[in-house]
Amino acid sequence: MAKGIFVTATDTEIGKTFISGAIAAALKGRGKNTGVVKPVASGGVATADGKLLSEDATFLMLAAGIAEERRQEVNPVCLAPALTPAVAAVESGVAIDVDQLITACRTMITKSDLTLVEGVGGITAPIWQDYLVADMILELQLPAIIVTRPNLGTINHTVLTVQYARQRGIKLGGIIINHWDAEHASVLERSNLAYIERLTALPVLGKFPSVPSIGSEPADMARLAELAEKHLAIDQLISLMEGEAQL
Repeated sequence: MAKGIFVTATDTEIGKTFISGAIAAALKGRGKNTGVVKPVASGGVATADGKLLSEDATFLMLAAGIAEERRQEVNPVCLAPALTPAVAAVESGVAIDVDQLITACRTMITKSDLTLVEGVGGITAPIWQDYLVADMILELQLPAIIVTRPNLGTINHTVLTVQYARQRGIKLGGIIINHWDAEHASVLERSNLAYIERLTALPVLGKFPSVPSIGSEPADMARLAELAEKHLAIDQLISLMEGEAQL
């Protein structure tokens, strides 16, 4: 059985890369050989020599302690336009080889103790033509966690995402609320959380605060790991990744 999880979200810009990095940093801090994969990324930044780099992939590599020379293993496809991958690829004159992406994920899973695969956008985001993020989750046979937000509208987005995933047969491990402000959470945020738990019947595996800045130094990654240990259910996430949790 593949040892890992797929990290998806209710929408883009929810912070699933940050949450994925936080989990990876915590796993690395516990001595796990941690794999991370961002199979396809858009909005790549060009270097001086014209190479496209995904900042999301860079962050995940730093968190997991993966060297730069392994970037292609982490992020096989990086596209310049900040569009959904299927559209970004067409705009770039690139055909995405889905089999290549699946192979990259499986190779990382084989090489690592535990692996996080991070999707793009929401669960129905098109990766290539009619191949969606949901299709990749099913093909990899990984349990998924859904990153969502605490503010207005999140009940609808979260419940619909969960229902769609279940209709597709995706195994869901739980939900993580990002940008949670425990000190100032109003009745809006608290009631949103309660309804998400009630309507999805999924465990909330963490309520992660907004973090002003995380740098690229080892001390920054150690701080990220500490935040993950404090605000995320890392033991439960490990059980989920190892296939021990009941879904």
